[in-house]
Amino acid sequence: MLKEAALFLGRSGIENPRLNAERLLALVLKSDRVGLYLQFDKPLSSTERESFKALLKRRAGHEPLQYLLCETEFMSLPFRVTPDVLIPRPETEILVEKILETFKAEGPVHILDIGTGSGCIAVSLAKMISESSIDAVDVDSSALDLAKSNAERNGVAERVNFVKGDIREDGFTRSVFPPYDAVVSNPPYVSSSDWTELPKVVRDFEPRLALCDESDGLSFYRVIAKKARELLSTGGKLFLEIGFGQKDGVTGILQSNGYFNVQTFQDLNGIDRVVKAEA
Repeated sequence: MLKEAALFLGRSGIENPRLNAERLLALVLKSDRVGLYLQFDKPLSSTERESFKALLKRRAGHEPLQYLLCETEFMSLPFRVTPDVLIPRPETEILVEKILETFKAEGPVHILDIGTGSGCIAVSLAKMISESSIDAVDVDSSALDLAKSNAERNGVAERVNFVKGDIREDGFTRSVFPPYDAVVSNPPYVSSSDWTELPKVVRDFEPRLALCDESDGLSFYRVIAKKARELLSTGGKLFLEIGFGQKDGVTGILQSNGYFNVQTFQDLNGIDRVVKAEA
């Protein structure tokens, strides 16, 4: 079954087809990949075969493996994911790492995460900064429910406060609890003109709300830069993930809003990916 499945996925253009087949079969058998090889001669029941084939067809249609498994890993922590939220990317770990470099050695720290999605940023920070308290905001109720479950799964539910809110609304600052030592966001930064250029697997399966700002790709940075000034303590830090080619646009927005010590950090591909600024 694994051999046939890997060939099928490979013909469908799926990278690492054997690994994908193993992960899906392990899901069906409620096992892990090691368990598959420990029971390599196990006959599959008709129900198991049909479940496996159904998952293979969905994966061959390029539905993300993370959505099929309903989980992924971020900062070496387990997270549930569904099509209601963006799949956490390795690039976003750089954003978390820069916050950890700034605050991990300090005392209590109060952080606001705007657009929390799966909760991967907020939960990771709560897990790794023992004296942190974090408010995590999202406009989508389904995303917030999922993020809450991820906080519980990782044992930090008591230190992450989830809030439904939209930073674009006038009353947003009254829905959260400033002052904050840090404000962090991985906002929608794909422009409406660039949306059609995204890989089909992203456009067809991940939530457009979490990816596209329906404008020039910079609209959320303008709003966040303005609102964060009201939310940050004196000397508080703003951390933002940015897209390809957005460094000059975002740093210009921050500087025009009175931020200083603006720094950018690259991902492993040499692309400017994170901006840090001081209020």
